[in-house]
Amino acid sequence: MLKTFQLPQDNRRGPNCGVTAIAVSAGISFQRAWSLCASKQSGKRFKGGTRHTTRIDVLDHIGMPYQVMQLPKMTLQKFCDIAQDDTTYMVTTTGHVQLVRVIDGQPYILDQTGCKPIEEYGGRRKYISRDVLRMGEAPRAAKAQPKPQQPVAKHPQANSTLFPSLFPNQHNGQAPQQLSLF
Repeated sequence: MLKTFQLPQDNRRGPNCGVTAIAVSAGISFQRAWSLCASKQSGKRFKGGTRHTTRIDVLDHIGMPYQVMQLPKMTLQKFCDIAQDDTTYMVTTTGHVQLVRVIDGQPYILDQTGCKPIEEYGGRRKYISRDVLRMGEAPRAAKAQPKPQQPVAKHPQANSTLFPSLFPNQHNGQAPQQLSLF
């Protein structure tokens, strides 16, 4: 089970905890999460830092289900005591974002440096500063749908009009009407 709670293969080190949290929780590549965060973040140049609202916008954009949990003031370690088994949480502490997952009764923390048990995590005594997001299952990749074929013209002269691709089921008499629209 711990193998599913790991950094993406294309992960980068640096100030990108929010990007890493999105990539891991949604099951997407780090590069895709980076691009989505950069497109949603306002400012001159995206360097990797994200805001809570940006992370929510990206999760909504990719269709990742989550539940907002409002909690009283508590530390990350205290939160791990109440976290449910086999559920991933995106937790924002002062200046940092990490994922929390309890596996077989043992809480693990994952950020851009890797996955560690809570006892080994340096930020375990930091206070939670935003609403916690309880992550749902990552959306499955949609199967490619075949493109619908263009309808076959029923009229023998249907393709001889002014705009045949826009009006496939028309005849020559409609061309003057189309020109009057401009």
